[in-house]
Amino acid sequence: MSRCPLDACLRLPTIEVPLLVPAAAPLLFALARRHTLPDPEDFAYQVLSRVVQERDCWFRSELPARAWVCGLAMQVAQMHARPASA
Repeated sequence: MSRCPLDACLRLPTIEVPLLVPAAAPLLFALARRHTLPDPEDFAYQVLSRVVQERDCWFRSELPARAWVCGLAMQVAQMHARPASA
């Protein structure tokens, strides 16, 4: 069994948000700082929402949980970085 807390959270039969948030928060806030996002809390919320909604994709991807969550986070960060269209 993996020692990665994200992996353990995603492998549960049902995602337990109270376990997922502290497991993912350090990674997500570090990524928010790295990308100088103006609202790290909203960024983390959006990534965690996608994690919950798209968990089945993680199983199919066979990626380590941390890598998969980073990929989702990068997608969300890119959306945050795009200028709003008029």
